[in-house]
Amino acid sequence: MTIKFKRLIAKIIISLIGLLFFLVSLFEIFGSTFYFFYFDTSNVMVIPHHRLQALRITVLLTFSYFSFRYLIYESVKFYPIQFLDIIFKISMLTSLVLYTTNDVEMREYLVLAFGFFVTIITHIASRPKLRRYYYSKFSKD
Repeated sequence: MTIKFKRLIAKIIISLIGLLFFLVSLFEIFGSTFYFFYFDTSNVMVIPHHRLQALRITVLLTFSYFSFRYLIYESVKFYPIQFLDIIFKISMLTSLVLYTTNDVEMREYLVLAFGFFVTIITHIASRPKLRRYYYSKFSKD
């Protein structure tokens, strides 16, 4: 696959996930809980504790990561896709630890598998472009 094709696929997947998360947020604002991956909506059911715990720890660890990063690198240019990549990686590692220590149902691991797929996509999309310092800008490579 070419680099342009990989980036196109990554953009399509990330935009679909972004749209899905936006719609889930709207559902929540208007009082309906949207259960990710099962596509169930409910006004009565609550979000499982291990998912809320994973989200809380993800936010705290992400804040901690960027705090320490600022202390070490100060102000470094950072792209939105790199932020998404970091938050997905932290989320997946946190969820994996919590799911295994809390003995959650096996179907919860489907959400985790989907998350790892998204993490791979954001990791590929966030890699820096190879710069051609030693090539002429008029070369046809």
